Amino acid sequence: MRIRVEGTETEIAAAVERIATVLEIQETSRFYANRGASTLGRVYLTVATPPATPVVRADAERTDQQRQLPGTSRKDLR
Repeated sequence: MRIRVEGTETEIAAAVERIATVLEIQETSRFYANRGASTLGRVYLTVATPPATPVVRADAERTDQQRQLPGTSRKDLR
């Protein structure tokens, strides 16, 4: 997939960094300045969607607090 990013060189650099967090950037073109006295330009990216990562589930038990059995709180003893 190709993406065209337009803006100043600084804006484009920041946008490319953000895009890289969600898409796999395979190729980045050089900065092409717009015609005239404009400070804007464009960069072309070739990107791919990263492979899906499997969901990992972890079960854990707290060891820093004493476990209380149901029905044994002070409130229940009244």
